[in-house]
Amino acid sequence: MDDTLQSYSLKTVWTPWDEAAVLKMNHESRAELAKIINCEGLLVDLSMDQHAEVRLAVAQNGQTPFQTLKRLSEEDLCITVKDTAKDTISNLSFVPNHSS
Repeated sequence: MDDTLQSYSLKTVWTPWDEAAVLKMNHESRAELAKIINCEGLLVDLSMDQHAEVRLAVAQNGQTPFQTLKRLSEEDLCITVKDTAKDTISNLSFVPNHSS
């Protein structure tokens, strides 16, 4: 992970400029960050990325909002993304903040 990705991976407070910078990155970098970031708005944006690799990373992230995981598990065109989102939801089912 390069220094830029490292700095974004550690962020807890995101500005609109930070989010825009991530959205402009190549899809490999977006996917790497989508696995570990905590910015719900950015995770929602990345969940609609054209690259399945990025959507898969969002589906793996336990910080992804429940409704976004639900949409990915039901509507994504990639079966791997769907299945991963379902697995993440199952793993979150014991966490009160993510209940439906």
